[in-house]
Amino acid sequence: MKNFIYIFLFVIGMTACADLEELAPINSIPTSEAVTNLSSARAALNGVYSSMQDGDFDKWLSLAQFFSDEAEATGTFPTRLEFGNVNVFPANGTMAGAFTGLYTTINTANNVIALVPTVEDEAFTQQDKDDLINQARFIRAHQYLHLVTLWQEVPLILEPTIDVGDVLNVPVSDVSTIYNQIIADFTAASTGLIADTGPLTASKQAANAFLARIALYQQRWGEALSLAEGVLGADFDLTAVPFLDDQIYSLGYTATDGNTLNFFYGPADFGGRYSIGPSTFLIESFEEGDLRFDQTLDLVSASVPFGTKYPSFDAGIAGTATDPIFFIRHAEMVLIAAEAAAEMGDFATATAWLNQVRARAGLAPIELDASNFVDAILQERFVEFALEGPFRLIDLRRKGRAETTLGPIGYDPCDQVWPIPQRDIDRNPNLSQNTCCNC
Repeated sequence: MKNFIYIFLFVIGMTACADLEELAPINSIPTSEAVTNLSSARAALNGVYSSMQDGDFDKWLSLAQFFSDEAEATGTFPTRLEFGNVNVFPANGTMAGAFTGLYTTINTANNVIALVPTVEDEAFTQQDKDDLINQARFIRAHQYLHLVTLWQEVPLILEPTIDVGDVLNVPVSDVSTIYNQIIADFTAASTGLIADTGPLTASKQAANAFLARIALYQQRWGEALSLAEGVLGADFDLTAVPFLDDQIYSLGYTATDGNTLNFFYGPADFGGRYSIGPSTFLIESFEEGDLRFDQTLDLVSASVPFGTKYPSFDAGIAGTATDPIFFIRHAEMVLIAAEAAAEMGDFATATAWLNQVRARAGLAPIELDASNFVDAILQERFVEFALEGPFRLIDLRRKGRAETTLGPIGYDPCDQVWPIPQRDIDRNPNLSQNTCCNC
């Protein structure tokens, strides 16, 4: 879809995934030699994981948080301020970078999926091949889930792009087609992966957790409940797992392959840029005595309130922090089970699940019923996953609350979907702009 020559490049060194095989540093692998044996196939997969780190702050975190009542754009970049003002133009370069970054990862995953089956290497067993392919499919599905929940209709590209010309000019697919592919990829991963659990690589548990999230988004309540409870297992007790230690799948970093999240969330008092700050609404949304407050926000240690989900402020050098990005946690499965059960009228089950989250937070239990469950669960999801990703924006959109809740900050019906980056429109004659955009 882009007028780029996507050569099969993999920068190999310390990767985001400590349990992947470490390889000698290589600057790039030519397309024709990209995957020739087990070692180079693992190197290629490392490249897929590593590519998710590129542009991580805006792509996974800040843009959707600016675009809601969760956070404030406290920096000076005009492209980020557009998101903070809920007035994003197609020419926004930061958005284009995030969009391109997701497709770069998709392309590297597509290369692994296409090339691994062609390798002839006695040391490369079919089980290993299937595992690497399904890890790549898992990552591809994750990128498309992020795209479809924020941009909705986007090009669905399932083959590696190694050439220029018409092959790049892919039109958008409808939302249901994209979701069907996402579900197919995660379903394959849920059975074909070797790893049962993660949290820093694709696993069967994580694939099923994403399938539970998708079922919730698509209002398939029975499947959402069954999948979430299946991930949690019998007699699961969230109160026995410390807050933020309940990771199912996260993007990891090492000190030599680190991130700058502390720099962007951190105040100038700690050497940070402070590009994103918690909104007053978020600060005031925590109930008195909520133990999550001090693990999410700090109002006293600096001259401004700041988020503490990425707290490696003593890392010293920007780009060396190792705080993970939490893509999916057990608490989400608990709240998915609560919401799905409540939507089906099973308020006893819903209440039991919801109160596990509240109990861990040191809060008194509440009783869910038909009149309060939507507000109660949205509230719990807001404070539980604050500053972790696009949860708040997606939740308000899918529950039909975005216009009412975010209207005071400028949100209108056209803001249900972000514009396709103009540079992609310009390069691809088969792409057209969303009808609602600031053209």
